[in-house]
Amino acid sequence: MRRALYIVLVVLLVAACGPHRIPRDDMEDIMYRLLVQDQQLKQNPQLRKQADTMLVYEGIFQAYGYNTDDFLYSLEYYLEEPARMEKVMEKVADRLGAEAKEVQKEIDLENWRSKMLRIYKMEPDTTWPKPPGRPVDTLLVRMGKDTVQLVLPPDSLPEYPKDSLLFVRDSL
Repeated sequence: MRRALYIVLVVLLVAACGPHRIPRDDMEDIMYRLLVQDQQLKQNPQLRKQADTMLVYEGIFQAYGYNTDDFLYSLEYYLEEPARMEKVMEKVADRLGAEAKEVQKEIDLENWRSKMLRIYKMEPDTTWPKPPGRPVDTLLVRMGKDTVQLVLPPDSLPEYPKDSLLFVRDSL
């Protein structure tokens, strides 16, 4: 009886020391981080050179409490049945897609900001023909709910010919 108990304990210890299967949620996170790490290595030549001499993925596994053997064992488990691995990779793809959309929004916003800044810093174009009489920048602008009116200040109306007001109104 004691002998059987010792055998069972030894088998349990050996099994406990062997690689563990990684749960699906952790596997999804690990696969996501592996793909991001791969992309960083592809984009940075210095990291690519160093990647051959160091274990770049071991830190990711350790962050989740696993090692390379656990990952390889789990990878075999998920690949035995393709539907399991497909579920993992679908979640990873969804996560990468959502992140790509967020990054694209930030890129579009930054492009818009730089375009507005360029417009703001532009020198005014002084080559266009100026209307006779009163300069355009002294016109009053009245904005209604559905209309925009350009009006000369009342004290200056008699000084300028009516044609100058029509020129400004028609040029807008």
